Amino acid sequence: MNLFKQLAKSLYSPKDIASFRFQGIGKTILYVFVLSLAAIVPASIFLGLTISSSITAAQQTIQSDLPSFAIKNGELTAETDKPLEIKDGELFIVLDPTGSFTSKELELKQNAVGILQKEFVLVSNGTAQSIPYNSAGNFSITKDQIVNFADQTGQLKSVIIGAAIVLLYLISSFSKFVEVTILALLGLMIRSMLKKKVNYKQSWVMSAYSVTLATLFLTIMNALQAAVPSQGLVIWFVHLVMLYLSIKEVPSKKEPAVIV
Repeated sequence: MNLFKQLAKSLYSPKDIASFRFQGIGKTILYVFVLSLAAIVPASIFLGLTISSSITAAQQTIQSDLPSFAIKNGELTAETDKPLEIKDGELFIVLDPTGSFTSKELELKQNAVGILQKEFVLVSNGTAQSIPYNSAGNFSITKDQIVNFADQTGQLKSVIIGAAIVLLYLISSFSKFVEVTILALLGLMIRSMLKKKVNYKQSWVMSAYSVTLATLFLTIMNALQAAVPSQGLVIWFVHLVMLYLSIKEVPSKKEPAVIV
């Protein structure tokens, strides 16, 4: 049976999942990679669109809407005596030579680029990454140089998006393998409870297919941008139910005959 037929069967048939336990570990590992790839499709699309729009917005805003500025000796100077805040779609761009803004305040904006008095701050989904200017040593740069750099970055947009998606896939695959491994260990406990003939390798194979239903459900919800209440609990509950039903389909251990 090919991987895509196995994927379809894994959505509804614990009996078929149980029958997969005898297949080689190599095919199962390949299946986990394929499942991880399917799981990141919506996230990859949204990530690509976000990166593309952010680069375009930053180019236009820095070039057209911000006054001349320079970063020298670890500090920002600009032709303004107050902070400037510009909103472009979901992205906020802040130029603050006064020290009024902090990285914590920028985090509240969810998605922001902050050129602050002492540091550069990038906020993505409410998480801020700060780079102090003085961490680069004797560093100086002007608005014109940043505009040129932004233009070069725009030309490499497809490369940046591709690299980001590859990184996302690697993280997704690693997380999925950890998820399957933990579920397989729990599968050994289920095996003992049900008194079934299942070793760890077989439990790992069945676990890889048991995560299919919840993984694809979460993928669809992400594509619809719909929140799942108590997402972690729901996902693991479905994983465990599918694995439990699959192990239940495995023949039980034969009890030794009692000689009277």
